[in-house]
Amino acid sequence: MSTLTKETWKIFKFNQKNAFVFELLFRLVSSILYLLILNKGLLFALRMAGYSYLTAANIGYFLVKPFTIIVLFLMAMIGILILAMEAGCLLTLYQGAFYSRRLRPGEILAGGFLKLADEIRKRNWRLGLLILADYALSNLYLIYRVLNHVKPLNFVLSEILRQPWWRVSLVLILLSFLVTAVPGLYTFHACMIEQKNFWDGYLRSWWLLRHRLLRVVVLLSVYYLAAVLGMRLIYAFCVLVTAVSVTLFTDNRLALAILPAACGRIELVLLFLTSMLMAIGNFAAISVQYFQFSSRLKKKEKSFDYSHKKSVNGRLAALVMAAAAAVSLFSLYDVVRNGSAITGDILNVIQITAHRGSSREAPENTLAAMEKAIDDLADFVEIDVQETKDGVVVLGHDASLKRVSGINRPISSYSFEELKELDVGIWFSGEFRGERIPSLEEVMEYCKGRININIEIKNLGSRSELPDKVVELITEHQMKEQCVVTSTRLSYLARIKELDPEIRTGYIISAAYGNYYSSDAIDFISLRSSFVSERLVEAAHEKGKAVHAWTVNSKSEMERMKMLGVDNIITDYPVLAREIVYREAATENLLEYLRLVLK
Repeated sequence: MSTLTKETWKIFKFNQKNAFVFELLFRLVSSILYLLILNKGLLFALRMAGYSYLTAANIGYFLVKPFTIIVLFLMAMIGILILAMEAGCLLTLYQGAFYSRRLRPGEILAGGFLKLADEIRKRNWRLGLLILADYALSNLYLIYRVLNHVKPLNFVLSEILRQPWWRVSLVLILLSFLVTAVPGLYTFHACMIEQKNFWDGYLRSWWLLRHRLLRVVVLLSVYYLAAVLGMRLIYAFCVLVTAVSVTLFTDNRLALAILPAACGRIELVLLFLTSMLMAIGNFAAISVQYFQFSSRLKKKEKSFDYSHKKSVNGRLAALVMAAAAAVSLFSLYDVVRNGSAITGDILNVIQITAHRGSSREAPENTLAAMEKAIDDLADFVEIDVQETKDGVVVLGHDASLKRVSGINRPISSYSFEELKELDVGIWFSGEFRGERIPSLEEVMEYCKGRININIEIKNLGSRSELPDKVVELITEHQMKEQCVVTSTRLSYLARIKELDPEIRTGYIISAAYGNYYSSDAIDFISLRSSFVSERLVEAAHEKGKAVHAWTVNSKSEMERMKMLGVDNIITDYPVLAREIVYREAATENLLEYLRLVLK
């Protein structure tokens, strides 16, 4: 066992720089592109199933829909191709190391592509299923942690783990994976290096393992546990450093809101890096075993002594990697700027909306209120829009401007140029003297890539062109994933859906009566929090509709909304809401302890 470990360390170190660079770029590009494809596929499947949102209540019905099955099958095929490509690349890397060759990232990629193309040509489709089972087993803990960050799968997973018969079923599935995958550990090498078909490769793997199975399983398990333990230790250290930084350099009111969010992001990054390093290490260990065990069958021992170094021209590698990095950065920029269902709705347990901006800290419906909402870590900013005399869409809640400017005239009686002369900040405090009424376009330009927007269209009558103009602005600024549109007038929402079915709409109601959430014109309901009940949330979720609760300002009401499982809390106190929603006892105790120590 110690000999195999030493040889694994040698092969891992031999080309570690190029291996790390390649794997990092490959994972970044493939992960981002796969998430983008998954996002589009999920939205398409939801639309075909007649749902607007995926919830714990409707996920079972969603999964059995014909289009869902087709989309999931295609996503699985794409995922298997990506994993097979990565396996081929890593085998190319360690095959080169076996012959004392240092391969550059471009050569690794080319070798992996040729191996994948060859397996497709041989129709070795079973190898893809084996790769899927192998990756699932070797990343079991990491997958579990990722699923805990994904809504509604986190709720479904927690429910599954509570049921004894589900737990037994999961154990049986894992055992079937073990029985299938472990004897086939070297099948990838036999098929991709020795050019065998699947069954010959699988039998070759079993033949090499038959007297060494327990030793190999124990060795790989030790590697796996060491990697997971290392990740948890690094995570604990990062949390401690973050907690100290938050305590020393952040306003106390933000501390409990910032730390849980930061810890979640830290864990996702560490899971990504750990998975990447485990793939490199796992294939290094299996490659050492395969080459040594194969050599012993031929009565020839192979030691990984890398005295000979060979390098090749890296021009092609540089071009390929530069192109890959460009694709990755462009895709990442698109997600950050234009939003994504995966990174938005699904990765947040309950989203927080700042009511009219952070209107307790800045004058409502102004750019200052938007800035405060971003500082307060809100997921959405809720704004009200109306139309000026010259047809410009601007922010404003009341019919009259008397409350915010002292002038008893409606917005519709002003041109936009005239509105810009009004001071709507001095009524709030002298700090905001000179604050102006912004246009919706100005707010979109400011919020794009920073915070999502809930645009409430005020009821200006059936002939108003306001809904059409809002749709036009959303489309023009490419913010369909970052904007939702709400109104108390259902006909406005129906018009928006006619203009662009992809824009999410919410029906604002003060009281809950009737089956109003079944309308195809709406994706969610925005309801006064006092009317939100467990039965209502369940009924809406079964229809694939989300529930936004307003205006939730008390701590007890926030706790109630969290318990009921609403999807979005609209509040004047976004920091308090985030603290309530994401609070963990361990996090709170850690911060309290650090405050005492650092005083």
